[in-house]
Amino acid sequence: MTPIRDIAHQLRQGQLIALADETGWSVAADPVSDTAVERLLLLRSLLPPGQQPTVLIQNTDQLGMYVAKLPDVAYDLVEFAENPLTVVYDQGKNLSVKLLDEHITVAVRRSLNTDVQRLIGSFGRGLLTIPLESLLLPQVAADAISERFGMLPPMPKRMRIMRLGVNGEVGFIRK
Repeated sequence: MTPIRDIAHQLRQGQLIALADETGWSVAADPVSDTAVERLLLLRSLLPPGQQPTVLIQNTDQLGMYVAKLPDVAYDLVEFAENPLTVVYDQGKNLSVKLLDEHITVAVRRSLNTDVQRLIGSFGRGLLTIPLESLLLPQVAADAISERFGMLPPMPKRMRIMRLGVNGEVGFIRK
């Protein structure tokens, strides 16, 4: 397996990587690189219904880096989630304009996989991902990546998706 520092370097160079975690495969990019995000968004058609590109973070400390206005409950929701939970917030920040021009909201998920958390820590910021939720990497995604990282679980966990408003309003998109 390629060392984490080499994967982080590839991401900084604008490369896309395939990322295996508790939900299956995702394709990941540096969220502030316009070139990388533009290439990643070309894979949008692979997204499962009801999903959008998602910022994958290491821990709740990174939450404020990508969401403009966070209700207090946001930190607890993300920190104590025992299963994959994507939370859609009203206003993103510190992301490529290629993404922010298309999406008013920002989806964020804390990785539960320790190897992926270490990669995000080494990279120094979250990763923008197209979550595929599959044990198979589609050929179009395989052609776009420079590297694969992580171990697939025997059975991927389906993530819950919820919307959290600025004032703490909660709505489930997928339970």
